[in-house]
Amino acid sequence: MPSPRVRMSARETIHDSLAMLAVRSIARARLASVRQGYRARLAPILAVGLLSAALAASTSPARADVIDDEVEQLARAPGYKRRLAAVLALSKSHEGRAVLALARALDQDPEAQIRRVAALALAKSVDETTPVAARDVAFGALDRAIARDRDSKVREIATRTLQKLEPLRTPAPSGDGPAVFVHVGDAGDLSSQTPRDTLVKLSKTVRQVVARRAPDVATEWPGKLPTSRQLAAAGTRAFMVAATVSAVDITKDGGKATIACTVSVRIAPWNGTDGAEKWVAHKAASASGSGKAMTGSSPPQVAGGIRDCVLAVGEELTAKQVVPFLKRLLADG
Repeated sequence: MPSPRVRMSARETIHDSLAMLAVRSIARARLASVRQGYRARLAPILAVGLLSAALAASTSPARADVIDDEVEQLARAPGYKRRLAAVLALSKSHEGRAVLALARALDQDPEAQIRRVAALALAKSVDETTPVAARDVAFGALDRAIARDRDSKVREIATRTLQKLEPLRTPAPSGDGPAVFVHVGDAGDLSSQTPRDTLVKLSKTVRQVVARRAPDVATEWPGKLPTSRQLAAAGTRAFMVAATVSAVDITKDGGKATIACTVSVRIAPWNGTDGAEKWVAHKAASASGSGKAMTGSSPPQVAGGIRDCVLAVGEELTAKQVVPFLKRLLADG
C-alpha cells in the first residue's frame, strides 16, 4: 500500500562561495545532496473547535527544506568540511533559522576555524530584514565571542562583524537576550503506540512552525536553556510550548489500515529551567486536534501512518491555534 501523499516546498539551493572567507578547505567542500523526505498533507475539517483531517493515500516525492537541512548539518555533522559547507549555505540567507544556527556555531562549535567562518558569515547574513529576535541572539553570540573566545582570530573577526552590524542592534531592556523566547519542550505520548522517532520529530515540527509563523520570536537559546535569573537579566519574556500525542487508534481491514490520532499542544508562560509553566488566566491555553491516515497493514506501514498523522496534526494545530494565541499574548503585552 503506498504511503500517504506528501508535499513540501523546495527552496533555492545555495551554492556560491563566500569570497570574504579565506579558507581553502571551504572551496573543496561539497554541499550534501538535499534529502528526500515525506510529510503528510493535512486536509482540515473544523467543527466545534476540534480539528480533524483525512490524509489521502498516494505517492509523491518531495525535497526537504534546504535551510533546515543545513541547520541540522551544522549542528550535528561530525565532518569538519560538511559543517563548513553548511556555514557557507546559511550565510546566504537572512532568515532567522539560518542566523540562529550561525550564532549557535559561533558559541559552541569546537573547531576554531568554523567559529571564525561563522563570525564572518553573520556579517553577511544579518541585515534589516532579519527577524529582530534572531538579530538579538546573533549580537549576544558576537559579544560573548569577543569577550571570551579562546581563539584570537575569532575575537578579531567577531569584533569586525559587530562593528559592521552595530547600527542594527536593538537595545534590550537589559542583558543580551531576545525580547521573547519560546521553549519547545519534549513531546509526550499518552498512547504508548507512537514510533520512537516521532516524538522528536513532533517537537521539531512545532519549533519550525513557531519560527516561521512568528519570526520575531526566538525558538533557540545559545548554550544551555536559561534559568529564571538569566531570563530576567536578559529582559526576556519566555513561554513553554509542548505537544502530546493523546491517542492513537488503529483499525485494520485486510491489507489496509486506518490510523486515527489526536494531538494536543499547550502553551503557558515559562520561568526557565529552575521554574515551571505558569497557568495564568488568559495567558495559558491548550488546543487539541485529530486526524486520520490510510495506509497498508504491515507494521512498517502502520508506523509510517502514525508518524504522518501525528506530524500533520501537530503542524496544523500549531499554525492555526497556538501561534495566533501566542501573537495575541505578545500584542497584549
